[in-house]
Amino acid sequence: MRKIGFIGCGHMAKALIKGLQKNSSYIISGHDRNEANLAWLEHESIAQQSLENICTESDIVVICVRPKDMYDLCVSMNGVIRDDIKIVSVAAGVTLENLKTALPGRRIYRAMPNIGAKDNLGITSIFSSEQDDEILEIFNFLGKAFRVDNEEKINLHTSLIGSGPAFYFEIINEFENRLDELLPNNVSKRDITLLFLTSLISAIKNGENLEDLIASIKSKGGTTEAGLNLLYNENFIKIFSDAIDAAKNRATELSMD
Repeated sequence: MRKIGFIGCGHMAKALIKGLQKNSSYIISGHDRNEANLAWLEHESIAQQSLENICTESDIVVICVRPKDMYDLCVSMNGVIRDDIKIVSVAAGVTLENLKTALPGRRIYRAMPNIGAKDNLGITSIFSSEQDDEILEIFNFLGKAFRVDNEEKINLHTSLIGSGPAFYFEIINEFENRLDELLPNNVSKRDITLLFLTSLISAIKNGENLEDLIASIKSKGGTTEAGLNLLYNENFIKIFSDAIDAAKNRATELSMD
């Protein structure tokens, strides 16, 4: 049994905990100062511990606090955390070098998961000077994990994989808004959305070329071509890519705050 302690139990920690709860070989505990997060831990039957207990009784500590709170937390941890504990930071923008400076002599890993971890469908990049299969194994249990050899790729992961779902959710939200114009009251728009998205997944799961799939729907002079032409004319593809870059640049800025 491996003891995993979470410091900070906000949205990302909750997603990781929900995914890890499906593995009986992990004993999970949490520490937080927010009353709502503490109530969530109680509801999920997750043991609540003091910062000192998390830092002395865990095998692995996962830090899920906001980047601006990281330095003060590390100062508090420094005097109590055991030398052999593995530390995983999921804070965007906080570099491995800064973490090692704040927590000298520790075994530290940067991991950038995404919200899909709660359903064990997460995608995680890991960067560290340590080569440790256990950390990789934990995040592979939560979906798919891989090591990156350049820390800059963590910032790209933050924007593309971490922030990306919100961009898609925004599009899906507008899709559902337009469904209100179409569906009778006795038909659930969420059911239609799920069926629609499942059909897209089914279309690509065997490795079909996306351009071929687009061509199979589009006919010359037809409705699909009209809609696509508008997207192309409005530079939708560039806008989407620019949004990824904006999030990536913010991750870089956080590393310098």
